[in-house]
Amino acid sequence: MEQHQFKLSLTVGTKLLIGGVLLLVMVIGFLNFSAIFLLKEDKKAYVYESQARESVLAGRGFANSIRRVLDTLRLSLAAIDPAKLGSGTQETAQSLFSSEKRLLQPIAENQSDVPVISLGLFRPDTGAAISAIQVLNKRAVEEAELKVPENMIGTIPAESIKEVTPELTAKGYAFLNLSKIGEVPVLGVIAADTKFRAGAQGLPVAIGFVPMQEFVKQLAGMNMTIATRSGRVLFDSDPAVFFTVSNIAGDPLFQAAQASQLSSGAIEYELANVRYLGSYLNTGLDLIVTNRMPWQKAMKATYALTEKFILLGLMAVAVAVIFTILFSKTLTAPINRLYLATKEVAKGNFKLNLKAQSRDEIGALTSSFNVMSEQISELIQEKMRKIQIENDLAIAATVQQTLIPPAAFVGDRLRIQSLYQSADECGGDWWGFFGAGDKMAVMIADATGHGLPSALITASARSCFSVLSKFAQDNPKFSFSPKEMLAYANRVIYDASQGKIMMTFFAGTIDFSAMTLTYASAGHTPPWLFRKDGASHALKSLVSRGVRLGEVRDCDNFDEKVESLRKNDILFLYTDGLLEGTNKEGVMYGKKRARELFERTLKEATENPLERVIEDLKKDFMLHNTGKSLDDDLTLAAMMIDPEGPGGYAKV
Repeated sequence: MEQHQFKLSLTVGTKLLIGGVLLLVMVIGFLNFSAIFLLKEDKKAYVYESQARESVLAGRGFANSIRRVLDTLRLSLAAIDPAKLGSGTQETAQSLFSSEKRLLQPIAENQSDVPVISLGLFRPDTGAAISAIQVLNKRAVEEAELKVPENMIGTIPAESIKEVTPELTAKGYAFLNLSKIGEVPVLGVIAADTKFRAGAQGLPVAIGFVPMQEFVKQLAGMNMTIATRSGRVLFDSDPAVFFTVSNIAGDPLFQAAQASQLSSGAIEYELANVRYLGSYLNTGLDLIVTNRMPWQKAMKATYALTEKFILLGLMAVAVAVIFTILFSKTLTAPINRLYLATKEVAKGNFKLNLKAQSRDEIGALTSSFNVMSEQISELIQEKMRKIQIENDLAIAATVQQTLIPPAAFVGDRLRIQSLYQSADECGGDWWGFFGAGDKMAVMIADATGHGLPSALITASARSCFSVLSKFAQDNPKFSFSPKEMLAYANRVIYDASQGKIMMTFFAGTIDFSAMTLTYASAGHTPPWLFRKDGASHALKSLVSRGVRLGEVRDCDNFDEKVESLRKNDILFLYTDGLLEGTNKEGVMYGKKRARELFERTLKEATENPLERVIEDLKKDFMLHNTGKSLDDDLTLAAMMIDPEGPGGYAKV
């Protein structure tokens, strides 16, 4: 159908552009929301920057202080012979090290970072600690108001010692939060001599007890945490965390810092249903500094401005909505008409003729809709005609099945096993048999091509031989000459197809009294006659010359031949769909493969040889043809001769 041409005078795009300019003036509130968004992002960046600066200052100060403490502890370890730490009991060690203690006292008094230094042994297996020497910087102890027991190592829980033992043995140092509620917060800094073990008694260590009250005052009011890479908390500006929480390995901010390859970073996360902005710093000594701020607190300054922006934006949007409602009616009315029309089409009403009320894209769409409705109506009618044809083909295929004899036939003098499979709904192959007295006629045919035209020709051939069968039953002198039957069938096929469709044909007559097979062929693939020869079967191809049926109207030039028969001879009829069937690679099934399988099956089969032969041929051919449709119709019929039967047979 010719496409309807529609000329545009004013496009919908032009209309929307005009409306968009007016709408933009009224919906200036969009800029307000953009400003709110940018303000929040700017505030977030400012918080991150402030947190990062605080983390760097606090982390570097803490790490530098710890380094000085470690230097003091390592100097203390170097002044003592570690072998003597493991000799005897604690009391014996104390008496033995009075001279070494005098060496340590100057070290303790010449620095102010560590008020108390203890040297002793750690037992990695039990977590027990033995203090051999403890020296004080009395001035630092008094300034820190630190209560010092006789053995401060003994105040460290065994579980804590066992927890840090792997770090001590691996790195030579570790840290413990020894702070208790109501007392001066204390950090335990442990340095170990990893190159020496005093017998089996433990690992020589020096422990510095560092007060942190000044550090706590400096970071008051912040949300800062300092922890080891294993998550052990050393300091937190929140006392509730500082004195109660021992590990923050599950904290999302800490996990981000732990996984990061960078020295610092920032993330936005949620913890316990509270939204946070957090920063982190990977400082020296495997320490991680985290700094967080609740989202509500960080964005509090932006909320007041946000409320004002939203109020102004709502006012602008309200005005824009009113304008849009009025403006959209001019666009939505024709679209609504099209929608209602589509509902009518869905109900099956294609007789619609909508009038284009504007000369824009909607008007063009209305015109195209009218054309589309007409085309859909035509397509549906065409589809109905196609469905009717498919139904007719299905009926024709069912009818054609009745023209083919049953797959198995058992007579008194003849046993038959057959197979018929068409390439399309209808096929162009046909085979059959009929008889009277001591004679039986067998035939097989293959019309040119396949499908409905070929099926009609096979129906004509079937009708022809049905008439011949009736003549044979009614006339005892009926001639079973294959040559005469082919000449008669040729006239029928030619008249039915007007020379446009040909048919190859093989006709044979079995005389059970004379034990002969008289046959003639109209260009058909030669059937095979298998004769039992000891344990094997000898094959003879029944070749006979003759033109195909339907080429000329009158023809009796068919070469008729006679072949003797013996008991248990097998006559195999087939169409060229067997030998010429190809696989995906275009390789034909071939005569050699079919013959070898036929002979092998006859040799192996002890019961029902005909059934086995047809079944094996079918399976092997379908295996060869796997993955594609049949190239041509496939028809097989195997017959075994038994002349000693009583002489009767079923009429077909």
